Amino acid sequence: ALAALTPTSQDVSVEAFIENGIKLTSQVPMIIAAHDRIRNGLEPVAADKTLSHAANWLWMLKGEKPSEDAARLADVDFILHAEHGSNASSFAARVTIGTEANLHGAIVTALSTLAGPAHGGAAEDVMKMVQEIGTPENAAAYVKAKRANREAVTGFGHRVYRAEDPRARHMREGVRKLGEEMGAPEWYAILQGVVDAMKPYARHGLNVNVDFYSGVVYQLHGIPMDLYVPIFAIGRMPGWIIQCIEQLEGNILIRPLTLYNGAEPRDYVALSGRG
Repeated sequence: ALAALTPTSQDVSVEAFIENGIKLTSQVPMIIAAHDRIRNGLEPVAADKTLSHAANWLWMLKGEKPSEDAARLADVDFILHAEHGSNASSFAARVTIGTEANLHGAIVTALSTLAGPAHGGAAEDVMKMVQEIGTPENAAAYVKAKRANREAVTGFGHRVYRAEDPRARHMREGVRKLGEEMGAPEWYAILQGVVDAMKPYARHGLNVNVDFYSGVVYQLHGIPMDLYVPIFAIGRMPGWIIQCIEQLEGNILIRPLTLYNGAEPRDYVALSGRG
């Protein structure tokens, strides 16, 4: 729909990608916020040009201007999720640009990868874990039971990092402060309880990742869980766009070689002759 409303959506040039990328970066959070308000019987809130990108998102969603600390933490969350190499969604967007498709088509491809929980859904899983634990005192027992059953503890481990995800430390203190500001310090306390209980497993590469803290941020703002993945898309949007631009600048068709693994050559049998 946004492509239909964008006169230059079919323009496959760096200049058009930059122009339309800026538009998409602002349009997507507006749509997500408006949709959530409408489904809850509320009127959409117009953007406030005096606010930052992240603060505006919270304003349009909640109808209340966030505190300076809350806006800053939302900004940090978006920045940390903006770009992270050849992840599933960014690679999918590059493959689409490789066919000389337009930017909107590539963003649709990237968004489609988020339909699977293995990419973009970790923040929701962490929040469900925190709610299941319930109190900081239960964290150690929860971790012990998970490890005894050889089950993963959500928010730990990463395909890229063996040590702690370097992005996580930028969220930690902000989440603690936001919890105190919002009158709900127990959420951070539960997270810290899980971290303490998981310390013996750090040497095995099970360290905190960036999504460990994001879900609690959204919970503190009263954001429903079904918006956690769309929020990930808001943050990742600039990364998708710049990867599309980079792909376009030296564009080739991306066609990985696959090796056939199947039946040996055999005679063709017509349908009428098959049993």
